Amino acid sequence: MLAKFVLRRALAAIPVVVGVTVITFFLMHSTAGSYVPGLALNPNLTAKDVALLRSQLGLDQPLWIQYLDWTGVAWLVERVGLGGLLVGAHGDATPGLLQLSFGQSMVDGTSVSSQLFDRLPNTILLTVTAILVGIALSIPLGVIGAMRRGTRVDHAFTTVSVAGVAVPQFWLGLICILFFSVRLHDWGLPFLPSSGIQTPFTGGDLLDRLAHLIMPATVLSFVYLAIWSRFTRSSMLEVLSQDYVRTARAKGMGDRRVTYVHALRNAVIPLVTLVGLELPGLVSGGLVVEAVFGWPGIGLLAYQRALAYDYTMVLGIVTFAAVLVVVGNLLADVLYAVFDPRIRLA
Repeated sequence: MLAKFVLRRALAAIPVVVGVTVITFFLMHSTAGSYVPGLALNPNLTAKDVALLRSQLGLDQPLWIQYLDWTGVAWLVERVGLGGLLVGAHGDATPGLLQLSFGQSMVDGTSVSSQLFDRLPNTILLTVTAILVGIALSIPLGVIGAMRRGTRVDHAFTTVSVAGVAVPQFWLGLICILFFSVRLHDWGLPFLPSSGIQTPFTGGDLLDRLAHLIMPATVLSFVYLAIWSRFTRSSMLEVLSQDYVRTARAKGMGDRRVTYVHALRNAVIPLVTLVGLELPGLVSGGLVVEAVFGWPGIGLLAYQRALAYDYTMVLGIVTFAAVLVVVGNLLADVLYAVFDPRIRLA
């Protein structure tokens, strides 16, 4: 049953991923066109040199041929002996996405896949830490808010939640840097590093990496905490009003057991969807947070390369994120069935 469900959802996700790649590809080309980054830095290039370079990069081909070449479809057609169908192709297509290759960077010529996977561990470290902190704090805060509905404690948590959604991450990050890095340093107190993943030359140990991780993970988790705590509170209020909860209390079961054994398990089921949908965050890692704190992750890489018109790099990152969106939705559906036996995978 599970295998059939996963296979069916995977097949249904193929048009979604293809649609994302098509839209992103044409949007990037509508923005950058056939622009090749770095040409302006070499005034000695002649028009013939530029034309040759664009030909080598495949930018002289029709747009639909470029897309088929990038996805690997052109290579597959050539392999089966139908290359003549692709009018305008130059006959040296590459496997592309069919072999998980996102091509080469338009800026430095390096492999997009290698750069993406080199930075992926840093982004995973940041995002997973923020998600775990968000889960660890949002669930108890949501439960307390539901149990003390309408009290000052509930109002205080509501204020924090609204602030977490309303306050821009870049502003909160800058405030943290100003106080925990600049002010504490000026006052001669222990301070946190303001950027990077480790101290150059002298850093790299566990404590040094942890010190660099504290501020960006905290800023990123603040949004998770704000949203998930309110979501947990709403779910708890709904579950606590159910008949089986009132029945359990009528039979003399203690409030603590009713809340944390019976009600909480059902209340966190909708939260599984929100957490599962954060899987694409393993790619972006909170682009704003990475940019503010100079965290060398994929989000910062996407931001830098978008400014440099490195559309092959941006295409690779967006496609990878689209796949993670599909995987995140599938994971959320499977976890639903794990947490709630009443749900069946059909």
